[in-house]
Amino acid sequence: MTELLRSLDDGRLATHVSATADWTVHDVVSHLVGIVSDINAGRFEGLGSEAGNAAQVADRRDHSLADLIAEWEQGSAQFEATLTAIGGAQAALAVADIWNHEQDVRGGLDVEGGRDPLAEHLAIEGYCGARMGAPAEAGLAPLRLRAGVDEWIVGSGSPGATVTAELYELARLICGRRTPDQVRAYLWDGDPEPYVPMLAASGLAEPLPT
Repeated sequence: MTELLRSLDDGRLATHVSATADWTVHDVVSHLVGIVSDINAGRFEGLGSEAGNAAQVADRRDHSLADLIAEWEQGSAQFEATLTAIGGAQAALAVADIWNHEQDVRGGLDVEGGRDPLAEHLAIEGYCGARMGAPAEAGLAPLRLRAGVDEWIVGSGSPGATVTAELYELARLICGRRTPDQVRAYLWDGDPEPYVPMLAASGLAEPLPT
């Protein structure tokens, strides 16, 4: 992602990222750098909330891209060591967030790339773990995700439906980056309609380029 960013001029950094409500590429990078900074400093209160995300972006509004990358690289070793120590679904979710936002940026810029099966696996693992309670909260049976021979289940118990797609698509789906029509278009075993509100991104008006 850093390599991609270094190739952008100021105009491209100001590009709106369609997967977000009102963020530019610069804002997305500010958010990601803010996550590294906040976790390294032990600032966990509000982390991941709308207010916390907004503060990360606002604090770096006037920072140059070079400043953002320098802050990111300075904190990355400690951040990665923390993820290694934590392990499990929490660490996977952090990797998932970074990977997902890279794809958001690439979608906004219409630049394909960043496909990484390992990161996609972690994205699915992380977000499935984070959303384990979502089916029950919606009054639904668990949902099975399937890519080839790999399977993940969101929820506890016997799945009420199975959605099958390639690894990348499942990662973007469970990360909330697909519209209702896109969710319905996957291969389903079972009725997709009850699961559409749980999976579809409410803020996306059109399919993403990636």
